[in-house]
Amino acid sequence: MEMAQSNALVTGAGHRLGAAIALALAEAGAPVAIHYGRSDQEAEAVRQQILQKGGQAVTLQADLADPNDVDGLMERAADALEGTVRTLVNSAAIFQPGGVRDTTRKSWSRHLAINLTAPTRLMGAFARQFDPGPSPTTERAPHPPRLEGRIINIIDQRIRRPQPGHLAYSTAKAGLWHATQVAAAELAPTITVNAIGPGPILPAPGDPREKFEAIAAATPMQHPGSPNDITAALMFLLSQTYITGEMLCVDGGEHL
Repeated sequence: MEMAQSNALVTGAGHRLGAAIALALAEAGAPVAIHYGRSDQEAEAVRQQILQKGGQAVTLQADLADPNDVDGLMERAADALEGTVRTLVNSAAIFQPGGVRDTTRKSWSRHLAINLTAPTRLMGAFARQFDPGPSPTTERAPHPPRLEGRIINIIDQRIRRPQPGHLAYSTAKAGLWHATQVAAAELAPTITVNAIGPGPILPAPGDPREKFEAIAAATPMQHPGSPNDITAALMFLLSQTYITGEMLCVDGGEHL
């Protein structure tokens, strides 16, 4: 499946890693639907960057904590791009502190809604574009069907090395990793489903730069990564036809 003219939807693409991913996909020739929640000006800036380089892009607002917004997003993206969405990148996430003792019900529910339920629902909507589902009487074709689409979920290296202090976030991301593997098994051979587990790429919102630098220095590679490391991993996974159900930890070895 060629990236050029292959419609893509990137959630959380108004800023941070999502924006870098949208720009990389557009540079590869993909028309991009830039989803955003509240970052309307930032999302429009990403769109303008893509247009200035001769690419195609639209912006779509949706609250990923609202089931109605989530369930309509894939169709809206296909309509706006005037064709089937063939690449889905679930990048949107919230990351707020809270441990076992102090995680509130609101924080728990919101993390699971945005970081787990929304991307899982979008994977289902993405798959239904190509096939409503398997039939018990359907016989396997003599040759594998054509690869129709790709899904990349942005998770976190924390699922390999759990850390205290972010219970709701870590639980949701672990659930998304499990959903990634289940989806990979169910949607093959027409759709590949993989994940990327970033480490210290960008400072967490609100964290001092010194804290981020200390975390990065403690990794085996002893320095932070960059959004380019994430987009390079993404483009590698999108170029592969025989990898599914895997996660690339782009974390300088932090998970070890």
